[in-house]
Amino acid sequence: MISLDELQEIDIQDPMVWPPWFTWLMGVVAAVALVGAGWYFVLQDQQNVLVAKQREETTLTQTYRSKAAMVASLPAYEKQMGQVKKMLAEMEYALPDSQAMASLLTEITNAVLSQGLTITLFQPRDEVPYGVYAMVPIDIEVMGGFHQVAEFVSTISAMDRIVTVRNLSMRHTGDDTAGQLTTSASLVTYRYVGAEATKQDKSG
Repeated sequence: MISLDELQEIDIQDPMVWPPWFTWLMGVVAAVALVGAGWYFVLQDQQNVLVAKQREETTLTQTYRSKAAMVASLPAYEKQMGQVKKMLAEMEYALPDSQAMASLLTEITNAVLSQGLTITLFQPRDEVPYGVYAMVPIDIEVMGGFHQVAEFVSTISAMDRIVTVRNLSMRHTGDDTAGQLTTSASLVTYRYVGAEATKQDKSG
């Protein structure tokens, strides 16, 4: 058995005089220390790799959830896009293009004549541009009875195309007892110029 006095007599600074058993003991201690240090650095590297993988997994999970949510909402988005396209088509129909404008003016003229009114003025004025559409004012003056004018205004308001009546004024024509009125108004319709506006912007 090794006594305390023997341990105290060993000179740690001079390995050449160490007894064999102490040399062996220090070798074992050194070996254990080296193995422990090696394992520490190996495990530390592995720990760093593990943390990096966990972070990558978290990022991929979040990305997956985000993409999954987008895919899940795609049918609703497509439905909304369909509704928007339908609304745009209806709006474009309500705003005739240059080719349909002549037909609309003919419809307005027929609406006047169908009520038995006499046209004394029908004058489209210069268009007023507003981006993708243009306002088209029309000065109109007709002769006829009050109820005929009222039916004409009602017919205009019920058209598929947008036509509004502004600055309506009436005055008696000739003998008041005849019930004839001269009615003046400004009809306002709108023309779609989306494609034309795009071409002008590109050329400008």
